[in-house]
Amino acid sequence: MSKRIVIIGAGAVGGYVGGHLARTGHDVRLFDPWPEHVETINASGLCLEGTQGEHVVRVPAMHLHEMQAMSQTPADIAVLCTKSFDTEWAARAVLQYLTPDGFLVSMQNGMNEEQVAAVAGWDRTVGCIVSTISVNCYAPGRIKRFQQPGGKKHTVFRVGEPHGRTTPRAQELADIFSHVDSAAVTQNLWGERWTKLTTNSLTHGLLGATGEDNRSVYVERGTAHRLGVKLAGEAIGVGRALGYNIGTILGIAPDDWADAAVGGTVALETVQSGLAHWMTTLIEPSQSSVGRDVARGRRSEIEYTNGLIAAKGLEVNVPAPTHAALTEIVLRIDRGELKAGPANIEGIPV
Repeated sequence: MSKRIVIIGAGAVGGYVGGHLARTGHDVRLFDPWPEHVETINASGLCLEGTQGEHVVRVPAMHLHEMQAMSQTPADIAVLCTKSFDTEWAARAVLQYLTPDGFLVSMQNGMNEEQVAAVAGWDRTVGCIVSTISVNCYAPGRIKRFQQPGGKKHTVFRVGEPHGRTTPRAQELADIFSHVDSAAVTQNLWGERWTKLTTNSLTHGLLGATGEDNRSVYVERGTAHRLGVKLAGEAIGVGRALGYNIGTILGIAPDDWADAAVGGTVALETVQSGLAHWMTTLIEPSQSSVGRDVARGRRSEIEYTNGLIAAKGLEVNVPAPTHAALTEIVLRIDRGELKAGPANIEGIPV
């Protein structure tokens, strides 16, 4: 019997994953707070575009207030794809509509498993890192992927239990997500989480603060690029102090990032070469999720990416001042006190 899957937050990642699962025959329902998005999907289908082809998928989409209808058809798996600041209420809302063996999966930025477990318990909490999928919900009912599929070269979906053991449900979940792109079970959930957090932190704060796209960090050699290297070095230092096993970041070894951040010229050349190669895997530049939220006048997740690294750095006495500075800039933009622009980062030491 196929599992009933609900996606809470059917924007870029949630909509893309849910759409491809529905396209390949899985029992999926989408829930989203954007009324026009839900109504467009129900009226004309969910349009998936980009590097995995063009598909119009018929998949049930529901407004959040319609979740009560799940009382007669509870879900086996609830995938949380909301913004990090919406984790707790989303987990609490859907928990009561799960089967007795049902569980929640955090497929979000940041490190939200602890928030999920506070609501559902650790036994009903699973993590899934989505490693560089690069998708954008650019209009109601329309989602585009810019990143080439991972395939055999790069595992996109990394499913992990908080306790680190491989379980049947984790393997089943990886098998399910393999219908979207490459997927595997990891025994290093927390290290994978920090690796993805570090990857996000290279662009989230910088693009949110400047309004530019990722070419300013990956390709160009100006202030944003130099700060990006420094951000990576700080995040790796904090993560290692926390005891995490950190993997490659955009295909580049963490030691190379760390050495480049403190002036290693050979390491910097390796980083720059790696970034140039990574950029070739994208069909067009991206603003990152924080950059897009800033551009659209919405609250960003900056406190859960760069801000989280800065906060954790203080806990382990490994300061991350560049993350802290960018977090404050983006928060000021979120509050309407500042406009995004390249000048915002000129005063940050490089």
